[in-house]
Amino acid sequence: MKRFLTIATISIVAVAAFFVGGCGGGFLRGQKFDIGRMAFADSVINTAIADGQFPGAVLCVVRRAEDGVSHGDVVYMKAYGNRQVVSGRDAASGKFIPDTIAMTTDAVFDLASLSKCVGTTLSFMHLLEEGKVRLSDNVAQYIPDFKPWEQKPKKRGDRVERESITIEQLLTHTSGLAAGINPASWMKRYEKFGDPMQMNLRDSLISYLAVDAPRLSRPGEKCRYSCLNFIVLQAIIEKTTSMRLDEYARESVFEPLRLKNTWYNYIDNAAKPFSAETPIVPTEVMADGGLLWGEVHDPTARIVNRGVSGNAGLFSTAEDLAVIASMLMNGGVIAHRKDGVLGLLGFKEYMRLYGGKTIERFFTVPELYAEHGRALGWDSGFFGDLSSAGAVNHTGYTGTSLAIDVERGVAVILLTNRVHPHDDGSLGRVRALISNIVASAM
Repeated sequence: MKRFLTIATISIVAVAAFFVGGCGGGFLRGQKFDIGRMAFADSVINTAIADGQFPGAVLCVVRRAEDGVSHGDVVYMKAYGNRQVVSGRDAASGKFIPDTIAMTTDAVFDLASLSKCVGTTLSFMHLLEEGKVRLSDNVAQYIPDFKPWEQKPKKRGDRVERESITIEQLLTHTSGLAAGINPASWMKRYEKFGDPMQMNLRDSLISYLAVDAPRLSRPGEKCRYSCLNFIVLQAIIEKTTSMRLDEYARESVFEPLRLKNTWYNYIDNAAKPFSAETPIVPTEVMADGGLLWGEVHDPTARIVNRGVSGNAGLFSTAEDLAVIASMLMNGGVIAHRKDGVLGLLGFKEYMRLYGGKTIERFFTVPELYAEHGRALGWDSGFFGDLSSAGAVNHTGYTGTSLAIDVERGVAVILLTNRVHPHDDGSLGRVRALISNIVASAM
């Protein structure tokens, strides 16, 4: 009798596991995606690697779950090429030191500017839903000395025009702030006070952005993609939560989503969020010949903000980004499978991170700035020629990208090491071709 019950339990668990599904799902799910067409994607990526555009890549295609709440079906996940091709530069000869490590699907990438949407924007959405901020709020409400844009009078007797910068303008890159700073030249202003690296450069940068940074155009008038916009957003998040961005993002976003390998590396922390065995994808070989590994590539994020920055600093995997994309395509909810036998039997734990209206709002190009074509924290549209309504995307300088087509219920995650070992690869055409292939396979 005991043996019969054991066999019965195993059978039930096996049947439940088939219908609950995992990567690829069951038979009926598989029919909805033409997996054969992904051979074209393989060809595009392998050709780009052969042409020297990047050494390696991970491609992940995730489709919205049929029940609209569970983790999406990862219908395609593949690694290509190498995650590392050199270990540095020889000091005597100046030549690269060959050291090849194959790419794997669990590789951890420096997301670069994908941090803007995955880290900063998702965190900011929580503040909005908690009633701590509004999109129409002036930045000066949170950073009191944050100066407005000003237009000097053209003739005597005219009044000075002033217009405050709003949070929405930061999110849509229409604030008028410059694209970024040159960290080396920016830090020279502090040399008279001692070693800049021993100072609180994070606070100094916010003071600079508030008081001294030029306002290059009237707020809302022009779209100028700017890392500084998201560093200001970081300051607002940290001001209202009394937490560092990485801490707030971990507590409000990453842990509820049960992400496995998504983290910022705050350089001044003794304990690191990764081990020596973690398959982190290195980026550039630095001027001193050393290989940048586990520390953010963006110099403002690394040198000034010490690894935690509103514009860059987040590391993650294709698997974790697939969970984030699933939650967003589900309208803010995710159902985690329970641990153990209960999970195999189909029992789930439901978690709502955002209201559906919040996601809809952030994925929509504001009417006031429609001519600029940017949603809140995201760029609008699907890479390529086959976009549909409600699609958004974002890229990262290191060679990363995420595109989500809510209407079709599909997300494309393409992670590459474009800047390894040196910064000269290109990805625009590859992203477009891959997106067209995925859209045609739906």
